[in-house]
Amino acid sequence: MIQGAGAYDASALYTSMHPGQSPLQSTLLQKYRVGTHVRDPTHEKDVIYQYDSPFAKELLKVVRTSMKKTSWWAPMGFYARIGLIAAATLYSEYQFIVTGALVWAILIGVCHSQIGLSIQHDASHGAVSKNWYVNDFFAHGADWIGNSKWIWFQQHILWHHPHTNHPDLDPDTTSAEPLIKFQNKGLLAKNENTGFWHPYQHFLLHSVLSLYGPSIVYNPWVLFTMKHNDNIPATVGQSAYMNRQKVVAGLLRLFYYVRIVVLPWYIGRASFMTGLVVPCLVTGMLLTFVFVVSHNFIGSDRNPTNINRTKQSEASTSAVSTVPVVASKKEEDATTSNDDEAPICWYKAQAETSCTYGGTVGMLLTGGLNLQIEHHLFPRLSSWYYPMIQDDVRACCEKHNVNYAYYPTLFHNMWSMLHYVRKVGMSDGFAALKEHAH
Repeated sequence: MIQGAGAYDASALYTSMHPGQSPLQSTLLQKYRVGTHVRDPTHEKDVIYQYDSPFAKELLKVVRTSMKKTSWWAPMGFYARIGLIAAATLYSEYQFIVTGALVWAILIGVCHSQIGLSIQHDASHGAVSKNWYVNDFFAHGADWIGNSKWIWFQQHILWHHPHTNHPDLDPDTTSAEPLIKFQNKGLLAKNENTGFWHPYQHFLLHSVLSLYGPSIVYNPWVLFTMKHNDNIPATVGQSAYMNRQKVVAGLLRLFYYVRIVVLPWYIGRASFMTGLVVPCLVTGMLLTFVFVVSHNFIGSDRNPTNINRTKQSEASTSAVSTVPVVASKKEEDATTSNDDEAPICWYKAQAETSCTYGGTVGMLLTGGLNLQIEHHLFPRLSSWYYPMIQDDVRACCEKHNVNYAYYPTLFHNMWSMLHYVRKVGMSDGFAALKEHAH
């Protein structure tokens, strides 16, 4: 992880992986220490987080109490689900190779999305096993479905999780631009590329996001540079360590092309375009559908680290389950905080940029990503246990006036997400149309 990150402030990442522990007390981290960074609180990318707020301390306490003596690593039920997904994947791929039938190409996409959600995701967070080799093995599930363990690591682990919804640090906030916007122009001055279609972007959303699969599978440049985005130093991909990883990633990508595209065409007489497009398109559609609802909803904190951040209403969220559109009673028109120079509670930021829907059934189907608040607060806890801590996390949030956005079903969450995306598109799109008219 250290060699794959480069020049990177891993304070937030370390805290999320080792809750309640200080990185200054880590023998391993101190071994690689090269100096002391003097923070600049006026620089938008030099975020100052706090990890020991009263909310953080009590949250850690109640979760440890919820877990009692239960191990935080994946239980046997998790491994049984891995077996089922692996068997279904291998069978679907075999049937597609020998028959070339479209239905098997679609089912491959479904199975690959389950590998991404229910296996590779937990493993990339180190949440499957205490054994590093076990996590690393299952993290290569990203390569099996046409991505790369390292590119996913950079996008999701290094930047999305520590800096959720930060418009300059979280790549997920701008990954769909210019076709889809998740940030309001009024909140994000740099967001100038607005088109005539943005007032209607909620109709286009899932069609556009489904292209995520092909954009990853058929993008050799990221493997050549080993860089997901500009936040990754160029020297990372040029190191001896990452050059070795680049060879492995390239070979695994070729293995994907042979299994999913070439063999079904050569043996099963499938249309070449079927293997080329259908599996990765279905995978991208399902993965993005689950992820997009998690951080884009009415009332979501769009930039929790803005120096002019807002102070949200302290109202309870107890009535949310009866309101399908609004995630909480938190006011959308927030007032400016007078406490501009105080560090941001990292745990509060994680909770208020995420939302949760459903419970145990959703966990089984999405690898725990339905319980996104719990996941962002404790990403190294096996997702199997998120339903166990859900009630206590919500109670702790409400006690400390931290917004806990909860939806009873995926439908309610999706409705709020589409409502939010429509609102952003209309506020930016109609403004652009007026400027064009003048």
